[in-house]
Amino acid sequence: MEGSPSCVEDSWCPWCPWSPLALTLTACGGGSSGAATPAKTRPTSTAKLDIIDPAAGSTIPGGTVNVKLSLEGARIVPAATKDLKPDEGHVHLTMDDKLQSMSFSLEDTIQASPGTHILLAEFVAGDHAPFNPRVQVTRTFVVPPA
Repeated sequence: MEGSPSCVEDSWCPWCPWSPLALTLTACGGGSSGAATPAKTRPTSTAKLDIIDPAAGSTIPGGTVNVKLSLEGARIVPAATKDLKPDEGHVHLTMDDKLQSMSFSLEDTIQASPGTHILLAEFVAGDHAPFNPRVQVTRTFVVPPA
């Protein structure tokens, strides 16, 4: 769709306002009619994702978080697609339940304010939606006051 460089037309993307699901929910008043909608069948992946940095419980002065991941049994692909494969996708980085990055790399940099934070990395399919079961890992870290 126009203006959606990282998403695929007609795909489901929970973060993209131009995805058909978001547009449908908006048009239908938020989708709170009470009617159940069938869940889409999601592909399964045997990929293993891990967070190398930051280390569990680490202290990160200054709040610049250099995230390094490892991925086994799958590969990062550079573009979104409707042709879903269990060993291809990209990574969504979420910190404290807020999406920080949709990355086509195993390294990224995010900014964090002082406090304790929970970083979640998730390997997702080419359409931005999760695999079933989800391929994700979390890490807690602290940014001290300046």
